[in-house]
Amino acid sequence: MLARRLEYLRKHRYRLLSGADILDHLENHTPLDERSVVFTVDDGYADFAAIGEPVFAAYDCPVIVFLITDFVAGRLWNWFDKVEWAFRESPRQTLTLEFGPVSVSLAWSNSFERSEASEAVIERLKRVRDDEKQLLLDRLADSLEVSYPSVVPERDRAMTWQEVRGCASRGVEFGPHTIAHPILSQVDDERSKREIVGSWESIKAETAAATPIFCYPNGTPADFSGREEAAVAAAGMKAAFSTVELPLISTQAGIEWNDPFAVPRFHYPENPASFVEIASGLRALRAD
Repeated sequence: MLARRLEYLRKHRYRLLSGADILDHLENHTPLDERSVVFTVDDGYADFAAIGEPVFAAYDCPVIVFLITDFVAGRLWNWFDKVEWAFRESPRQTLTLEFGPVSVSLAWSNSFERSEASEAVIERLKRVRDDEKQLLLDRLADSLEVSYPSVVPERDRAMTWQEVRGCASRGVEFGPHTIAHPILSQVDDERSKREIVGSWESIKAETAAATPIFCYPNGTPADFSGREEAAVAAAGMKAAFSTVELPLISTQAGIEWNDPFAVPRFHYPENPASFVEIASGLRALRAD
């Protein structure tokens, strides 16, 4: 599917930008070429190195991968992957879980409904303070009658730093996505700064392909604030990406975006028509 999308972009002469390219435009306020696209990939899963990177390379397409550094170092199993694993492995078909004063009851009878229930719990946990999350994850496992394995399952594995450097040698850029992927608005000042600075320092130490662009976990306006933007800038980075679904608008005067530390991004759509609508700018025109 990715190969077909990249083939379309190459056939129609889109400009595929690297992190260095987009920083140059943001810093110098220069206009983008018509139909410019930047590809980013979050977290740093092993399947990027095995499956994704060769496809991007085949079409000479730049890509930025934002790494959770403890994940890549082998010290972390992402909490959201734990939730999905617990639901997949559970023999149960119902769940009741307490989120503070709120009791949530879920039921499922097939794999689709099971996945929806899992996603509902993940969304709830995104709004829980990080220091409370592990307790709820333990309660979830008990309620679903499973025990988390001591080793990260293969499907949830990260790239190693060696794989990161291998991808870097073929042109992939890497940016920080925190140390352990907390929702930054759900942690205190010290933790927020440590997650931002520590992840950036780790990436600079491990690969020469470090790009000074940060990526906020989850990335909605509720997930970061001026506190995080200031910490990203103080750490020496030049921009940060959100998940606010808007295009960068470019005119002859340059890019119309006042805040390089809250750059919008679109989620990658599986539907071909939606992909073309976003890449071409038609969605932006429709919004106007």
